[in-house]
Amino acid sequence: MVRRRHFLMGSAVFLGSCGANTTADRPLEFWTMQLKPEHTALLEATLAAFSRQHPEAGTVKWVDVPWADMEKKILSAVAAGTAPDVANLNPQFAVKLAQRQALLDLESQVSAPDKARYFPNFWRANALNGVTFGLPWYVSTQVTIYNRDLFKKAGLDRPPATYPQLRRDAQAIRAKTGKYAFLPTFDTGQILESWVKMGVTLLGPDHKAAFNSPEGLAAADYYVGLYRDGLIPRETLTEGHRKAVELYQAAESALLLTGPQFLQSISRNAPELAEITGVGPQISGPNKKTNAAAMNIVIPKATSRPEAALQLALFITNDQNQLALAKAGNLLPSTRKAARDPFFTTAGADAATEGRVVSARQLDTAEVLIPPFDNLDQLQQMVYEELQLAMLDKKSTAQCLKDAALRWDTLA
Repeated sequence: MVRRRHFLMGSAVFLGSCGANTTADRPLEFWTMQLKPEHTALLEATLAAFSRQHPEAGTVKWVDVPWADMEKKILSAVAAGTAPDVANLNPQFAVKLAQRQALLDLESQVSAPDKARYFPNFWRANALNGVTFGLPWYVSTQVTIYNRDLFKKAGLDRPPATYPQLRRDAQAIRAKTGKYAFLPTFDTGQILESWVKMGVTLLGPDHKAAFNSPEGLAAADYYVGLYRDGLIPRETLTEGHRKAVELYQAAESALLLTGPQFLQSISRNAPELAEITGVGPQISGPNKKTNAAAMNIVIPKATSRPEAALQLALFITNDQNQLALAKAGNLLPSTRKAARDPFFTTAGADAATEGRVVSARQLDTAEVLIPPFDNLDQLQQMVYEELQLAMLDKKSTAQCLKDAALRWDTLA
């Protein structure tokens, strides 16, 4: 009853500001990012439950969009005035709509009790220029997956907790086993996130480059040194996260820095390796920051049914439904009550459950270390291109930072 009252309170505020049409003159349209077929039954049951509990909202038309197609499809729909009422987006896609002021600002529309259900670090991650453009949905915090046998052969007994330790372990693993420690991934935010953990400020208050600094030079030199010293594979320059997973599953690398959900893939694809796989907390730096990845639920401004859309967004992200999805997908919820479920606090004997518990322990403090901002993907591309040139010894590390900063400042 309390939650229902909060829904109504939130809706009343929403109606007051938007003058919304509340009639169920057509189904609500809800887009997700590649949740079929793995979660088809669960999502259909959730949406059916919503319609039963909110008959005034009517039915929901669910459209599942392949990950690779979502950005183009949602941008085109917004431009054409055919956007869905509710959509599941990652922060990078959502921020492109927020930049166009195409999403409802949920800060004033969601009641304080409803806001309090979410971890505050994930609620804050959905803000751009003072506008809260989405509700947190499922999340993941990175863990350190490691091959215990390779570590033992290298004379190591635990995974690295810091970046200096990672370099020392990489040297020992390469020298004593002939294997690599890990493959850094240039197709994700992993390297930029590690820079933040090393103390680098990426952008200043004016959005100009701030990474051309002593801290930035040390962080860039870290990766340049790993490459030039042969401590990470040559494929680092051409391959990405998929290759990092392949190398770990083939026991050609000793570490995999990723979300715990990939432990299920390891158990399925390499069961013998899963038996010798251990899990440690995320590698961090002097500031002890840890990273999280988050998915959002957003409401395009173009919806003709904002009240019902908000009800649906709150329903999908409530404790019960987040818990059900997290259990089905080995993910983590963004609500505090759901995260207290024993599923996230009781470790089993296998690596998958161990990883889930290790990852969940980081929920209170983990952050989206690179919050959404304009042209984030271009910044990442510029920095990575310049860093790769330094790795290949085509320019100094200092020059690569200077050039990346110049390129960014021209764009910003």
